[in-house]
Amino acid sequence: MRKILLINKIILFIFLLAMAFTFVGCNQTNDDLQVPENTPTANEETPTSTVNEETPTSTMPDITTPSPATEPPSPTVNEETPTPLPTTPSPTTPAPTIPRTPAPTPVPTPTPLPPVSGGQILGNNASSIFTAEPLPDEIIEFITGVTFHANTPFTHDFLSYLTLTHFNFRGQRQIGHMIVAAEIAQEVLDIFRDIYRARFPIFSIRLIDYFNADDNLSIAANNSSAFNFRTIAGTNTISRHGFGKAIDINPIQNPYIRHGRVLPEAGRAYLDRRNVRPGMIVPGDAVYRAFTSRGWIWGGRWTNPIDYHHFERRR
Repeated sequence: MRKILLINKIILFIFLLAMAFTFVGCNQTNDDLQVPENTPTANEETPTSTVNEETPTSTMPDITTPSPATEPPSPTVNEETPTPLPTTPSPTTPAPTIPRTPAPTPVPTPTPLPPVSGGQILGNNASSIFTAEPLPDEIIEFITGVTFHANTPFTHDFLSYLTLTHFNFRGQRQIGHMIVAAEIAQEVLDIFRDIYRARFPIFSIRLIDYFNADDNLSIAANNSSAFNFRTIAGTNTISRHGFGKAIDINPIQNPYIRHGRVLPEAGRAYLDRRNVRPGMIVPGDAVYRAFTSRGWIWGGRWTNPIDYHHFERRR
């Protein structure tokens, strides 16, 4: 019986001792906690919450509910933009200049050339053309100041513009243009029809205005032409060309000869008139007959000068 009581006392003592240690541990834990001011203090004698024995005895961090994230205040920006200091170029290095691209100069629309150049080749099925008409406006503009001058003693109505068909040196049919006196226009058309039927070759028939009314340039190009208001070389006499009543044909094959001078120079190859070659005019041929049968005079019959390419009408 005494042993039992003794054992009970020992158990009770151990229990009380355990409670004492527990009480001391709880007080130490409560002292270490940082309790917010508005949080009620736990009852030291009868705690309402159980302390986790695994809770470390070190100071617990202050756990607070984070407030909603807010953007940091924007830095103050000076609304006035500072004016940059002007850059002063070095006195020895001039400030670079950017060249301005000049505005493009408008290109004027070229005035179309009048249809007087000649040289158009006719197709095999195309009809030949032989027409005469008053000078078109574009032709008047083209020749004024070139072959037609302010001192020309007649108006443009005195002249006629011809379109002719002829054979070239390749046997092709080719278009040519010529200005003659209006009163003989139909006669000239008939002359060139006869030349065309004979298939006599003519190198080109173009207005001498394309050669700036320079007779030497025109004959050097072997060009056949008519009207050019000018004087006879070395005189004050108006040439028959000046009245549209003289025509030159193939000047190289039929050169001009005066005191041993030959014009054009290429015509020297054709001084031997017995050696007849294409384009040469000789007495009795188709060209000679076409002109002389209508009263025209051939310069090839003259003695000084001799002008094999020249035909003129004196009435």
